[in-house]
Amino acid sequence: MTALADHEVHTQNRLRRALGLPTASGYLWDGHELHAPCQSCGQLPPLAPPPAPPPGQPVVDIVPDHHALRTAARIVAALVEVIDQRRPVKQVADFVHPRVLRYMHTLPVDHRGSRGGARLLTLHAAQPHEGAVEIAASVRARGRRRALAASVALTSDYVWACQTLRIL
Repeated sequence: MTALADHEVHTQNRLRRALGLPTASGYLWDGHELHAPCQSCGQLPPLAPPPAPPPGQPVVDIVPDHHALRTAARIVAALVEVIDQRRPVKQVADFVHPRVLRYMHTLPVDHRGSRGGARLLTLHAAQPHEGAVEIAASVRARGRRRALAASVALTSDYVWACQTLRIL
């Protein structure tokens, strides 16, 4: 089923008018009852106003920790350098979860030793809650632009470490 703009008329309605039948019109479901449009003007009835917000303090967004965002960006940049073979894996082992290291070992590498195959193009960091940073980035790898997703979290030792990394 396709969505139509207000000024467009569906082909089925043209045929119904030509045959003298009433045109098909949209209905409104409010969660309890199905409402038909007005017979004279075709307008849908107004819904009830939205309910009042629940009592209590409103949820406040956390204040972004710029140090955490910068640290997470540096970690992801270092991981891209590992993918490009400009940095040895041992240099990132301290701030990377072992499953990320296993994932890094499964990535295809250029055995000719040529560098410049992986390059960080864009990076967007967000902090969903305290102690975690999520990264969305784009990387040029083997001549193609790829999406990179990573999560960096504060460990029990108060060290930022990459918990997950995926190149899509």
